[in-house]
Amino acid sequence: MSYAILCPADNFNHDELVRYARSAEATGLDTIWLPELYGRDPFVTCASVMAATSSIRVGTAIANVYARDARATKAAAFSLADAFDNRFELGLGLSNRVGNSPRGHDWLAPLVKMRDFMDRYDNADIMFDHAASVFVYLAAHGPKLMAFAAEFLDGAYTYLQTIDYSRDAKQQLGSKKLHLMQPTVMVEDPDSARELARRAISVYLPLENYHRAWLERGFEERDFADRGSDHFIDKIVAWGSPERINEHYRAQFDAGVDQIIIIPVGIDLKTDAGWQKLASQIS
Repeated sequence: MSYAILCPADNFNHDELVRYARSAEATGLDTIWLPELYGRDPFVTCASVMAATSSIRVGTAIANVYARDARATKAAAFSLADAFDNRFELGLGLSNRVGNSPRGHDWLAPLVKMRDFMDRYDNADIMFDHAASVFVYLAAHGPKLMAFAAEFLDGAYTYLQTIDYSRDAKQQLGSKKLHLMQPTVMVEDPDSARELARRAISVYLPLENYHRAWLERGFEERDFADRGSDHFIDKIVAWGSPERINEHYRAQFDAGVDQIIIIPVGIDLKTDAGWQKLASQIS
């Protein structure tokens, strides 16, 4: 069982980020994944995190393919892999129309965009001597992008998805890796836990690409309307006691997930106590 963590790097200053990275490594996590939002550059941040650690793997989850061209992406990825003993992994994604419009980009059909991007990525020459290699993953929910990841990349990420979705996704990926970004609320009181869960995922509930995926899993629109029904929250968020959370994790691993990327909610990872609680959860 492989555990990783999604690091909200925009919430930390540099010194706090270094402490976070070293704590994640000491906790025994396999990978630190760094998202691209509207703050820190993900590649520069990966460099900072790898410079502060010695063995833990570090990657982007995800770097937005609309934010830079394929050659620049490959140059950054191979530069990091070359500098840090091939500990870097490249996670790519398309974000969504809402996220990319403020950047001034015209939205393209996701598969069209990814085909063009990866063609240019694969054909870009890296013009420096190196022994670098980089695993590449794609954030994918729909069957077309998942098929693309299965055929051309090293695997895929999924987010806010059910156990049966993971089973279908792994069947499609075959030997390629399936990473699940898993919101995890380490609070036992049901009302408090579900409220924290709703806050954590609220930004995603209006997005149409998620709606399609959830409807295909048998949810009804009322399940993800008005902040999400209890049934909906319980299916996609791990919450409760350590035993209840581990039961959710085990079910996802049994369904074919290769790595659970924990998104911790309800603990403060600026404190030693927070890291101790996380360590006890995955031990």
